[in-house]
Amino acid sequence: MGSMLRQTALLTQTGLYSLTQRRAAALVTVVSVTTVVGVLTSLLAIHEGTNIFQPESARADEAVVLSRGATSSIESAVSREDFAAIAEAPGVRKSADGHPDAYAFTVVSVDALRRDGERGTVDLIGYTDGWQRVEGDVKVVAGRLYRPALHELMVSEPIRKMYRGFDIGDHITLRGTQWTVVGVFTSSDSLADGALWADAETVMSAFGRNAFTQVNVQLESPAEFKVFADALERNPAVAVEVETVGEQYEQSFGGLRHVLAFISYFIGGVMAGGAACAALSSMYVSVDSRRREIATLRAVGFNSLPIVASVLIESALLVLPGAILGTLIAWLLFNGYAVSTRSLVFRLSVTPHLLVVSIWWALAIGLIGGALPALRAARLPVAAALRAS
Repeated sequence: MGSMLRQTALLTQTGLYSLTQRRAAALVTVVSVTTVVGVLTSLLAIHEGTNIFQPESARADEAVVLSRGATSSIESAVSREDFAAIAEAPGVRKSADGHPDAYAFTVVSVDALRRDGERGTVDLIGYTDGWQRVEGDVKVVAGRLYRPALHELMVSEPIRKMYRGFDIGDHITLRGTQWTVVGVFTSSDSLADGALWADAETVMSAFGRNAFTQVNVQLESPAEFKVFADALERNPAVAVEVETVGEQYEQSFGGLRHVLAFISYFIGGVMAGGAACAALSSMYVSVDSRRREIATLRAVGFNSLPIVASVLIESALLVLPGAILGTLIAWLLFNGYAVSTRSLVFRLSVTPHLLVVSIWWALAIGLIGGALPALRAARLPVAAALRAS
């Protein structure tokens, strides 16, 4: 065993020293892997960015209330009376001044012009008082909060960057009414990060609405969810349905996350196949250029197994720089980059998890690409190798 390890180490060292004489073949492998890993990481960054909509990332002490029969917030209509009853239901946390930690909102879609000239759609969300106590991660980064009863709105940082006319002080005409942008906000995990924010009553008045879309409440603890849901179910005065934020995420975005995951891994798999072929070709060239050297070593007593192992180790070491470089390029270009699908906005995320995935992906490419040349080198008769060289 010790002899095998020494032989493997010696062969690996010899192969790495000779890489300077095989620069072209080695460069092909590194560039191929860098390209594949860069594209794969960029695609997976989309899927990683949608992880904020995973049920596991949702707060367990927050509940969502929709009107009975509604399958999504788009179909929901919660009256002002229902909102008042929901806010006072058992299990809802109250602030120090006795106000329930609950808010309602209404959503309307408005047309907008992207900075590249394309038409798009963004959501204008009108919030009641109380959202500040529940959505504590929202921060105003420029300007100020909108004021109730005035046609003022705030814009999320991603929307401000992607669309025209949403800088502080800009005026937007909606339904014949001029609205003023007074602030820019950002949020780490809020769906409303991709929207315009304004006062609920002002939005409902401007757009002829008489009901809210959804109600969110902060519970005293996750254990209070059943108490809260049962109380509303037994209340004949309200016709609503209660679900956790995690359940809403799965219903609304589960399909999108699965599609993005399939696309990412499918395209990545196709490209990985091409990279493996490039690695296979370059490794064949590398091993072929060392036939006399390998044949001589076998003639003096080196076994076939260390030869196979050394070629595989060399191949793995060649793809690792490509994996790290490809991930770094993807991180520099795409990490934190905001994208939108209709009115849904989320940020691409190149995480340490993706670096680990990329390294395993690259190692698989390297091992597949190096396996056949390694076996060929180990099986080639010594006399034939010396004659061919």
